[in-house]
Amino acid sequence: MAHWLIVSGSAHALARACIDAGMTCDVIDPWGDTDTRALARRFEHCPLGGTDFSECLPQRVEEMARSSHWDGIVTGSGFEGRPWLIDALGRHAPLIGNDAATVARCKSPQAIVVAARTAGLRAADVLEHGLLDDGWLVKPLGGCGGQGVRRAGTNEPVPAGCFGQRRVVGTTASVLFLADGHTAQLVGVSRQTPGSVAGPFAWCEAVGDLPLAESRIRQLADALHRMVAEFGLRGLNGIDLVFDADDEPVPIEINPRPTATISLYPDRVKGGLFAAHVAAHAGRLDSPLQAPSGKVRGLRVVYAPVPASIGKAVRWPAWCTDLPQPGTSVAAAAPLCTVHASAADGNEVSALLRQRECEVLDMPGLHSEAGQTTTVLS
Repeated sequence: MAHWLIVSGSAHALARACIDAGMTCDVIDPWGDTDTRALARRFEHCPLGGTDFSECLPQRVEEMARSSHWDGIVTGSGFEGRPWLIDALGRHAPLIGNDAATVARCKSPQAIVVAARTAGLRAADVLEHGLLDDGWLVKPLGGCGGQGVRRAGTNEPVPAGCFGQRRVVGTTASVLFLADGHTAQLVGVSRQTPGSVAGPFAWCEAVGDLPLAESRIRQLADALHRMVAEFGLRGLNGIDLVFDADDEPVPIEINPRPTATISLYPDRVKGGLFAAHVAAHAGRLDSPLQAPSGKVRGLRVVYAPVPASIGKAVRWPAWCTDLPQPGTSVAAAAPLCTVHASAADGNEVSALLRQRECEVLDMPGLHSEAGQTTTVLS
């Protein structure tokens, strides 16, 4: 039985996919949620510095490697701004995913524009120096999950450590695909709904599959082949895009790693997406796609509206994941948990997700009390 080390800024989805594929894993992530720990043979905590792992990560892996043997190390989020950490992990086991050079290139704003246009797609203009206006967004270089993204002010200079991207108005979406370094296999296209108390562009909700015409799916599949060849992408990856006013797809960001949307497609690939990720990294795109089940799945991150601490008596509903341990303090605007739902169509799923978000926030003890700055979920 294959045994993996999963290192991700949020590891639950990958760990769940690994176990569902009949494999085992150790896990490093910054949260240590109870359900993630339950999936791992061994769990180690490593904090984030912003949206990226801190530089203590290689030491954590080295310490674990002294008493563990892994078939490979599977990386997720948490490396976008510090891609060199990826190659440091490769001293201990084969890396499953994109190397540091590929991740760095994918996070280059200009490289994304060139790749999109070469693939025959429209692209959002970017600016790394100069003045912006209110038709632009300010985005951190190497950012992740929409954190720190905001609208630019009139005649605002591009801040240090950031770039400007022209705002594209339309339907936000994300494409999940498998890649072997040369070609791609489209897994699914999900509708994305950003925005929460964590910020107007913070990653929040995904619902798949987004209904698309066959011609649009073929267009995306062809563009993916070209972009995979351009960047040499391997394994599971994602591309965030916007269908603009003409319903044309405009790539916004490449996520050179498995994204959280893998939870939306547990049965899309025979043998599961984790096994397909490993196979694609090895150059095999031989996992047959299976037709959608007829049920649309969705997930939504619930952010704490006020500071909270998690009491010992809390009972999480079965449709919640990413569950903080009792005693955990959750800062305002930080992730509290993730809710999941499935239904006949995307609108019904989205409504159910929002209902479940309200149910979580109304759980006993999770409320603001006059004169207090901390709430307790008990």
